[in-house]
Amino acid sequence: MVDLLEHWLGVVRSVARGSGPWLAFNAVLATIPAVLAVGLFHRPRARTPLWWAGVAAFVVFLPNAPYVITDLIHLRGMIDANPGSPGSGLVPAGALAALVLWGLGSYAVCLAQLDRVLRRGRGAPHRSLIRGCVHVACGFGVVLGRVPRLHSWHLVTRPRDTVDGIVSLFHPLAAPLILALAVAFALGAAALTAVARAATERTVELATAARGLIAGRAGGARA
Repeated sequence: MVDLLEHWLGVVRSVARGSGPWLAFNAVLATIPAVLAVGLFHRPRARTPLWWAGVAAFVVFLPNAPYVITDLIHLRGMIDANPGSPGSGLVPAGALAALVLWGLGSYAVCLAQLDRVLRRGRGAPHRSLIRGCVHVACGFGVVLGRVPRLHSWHLVTRPRDTVDGIVSLFHPLAAPLILALAVAFALGAAALTAVARAATERTVELATAARGLIAGRAGGARA
């Protein structure tokens, strides 16, 4: 039993040392747009230059949330880097699964906050269209991050490389494939996010009902 525990702790330490830094870094990047969305959209705010600067930052960083889905390509390498018992692959698989769920959760928060601000403005009738455009735009953003290997901050630190990377996606030979990848990713992210949002809303409903039931019983007991 002790040997088995030491084995699993060794696998956990190995994954943490080898993949922990980039897993944590990508989790932080996925969290940034959710934090910005809550700060910008949760409550009505004046449309000041600072607010618009925050919206620009939100748009630039938004693809980082669904981008973590593509990190699943690292699973084989993480498993190969941590050989052992047949079940040793559960640790890197679990770490990647947690990252993907975190990114999808962050993306769902972003969409929920975007819906909130649209309901308060003129975009209310066009929420579905705007949400679809956001998915496709994020799909292209993910392709930019995975193919030319561009990151959000490269828009400022490497503007020429960013422009070159965007232009390269529209090469006649590459454009159809890139478009297909972006749309496929957008559809997948939209489906997964819809499931995550529905699960979250159902959880909130159950929690609210349970709270009401407990409060009712407590009131009955006092009576």
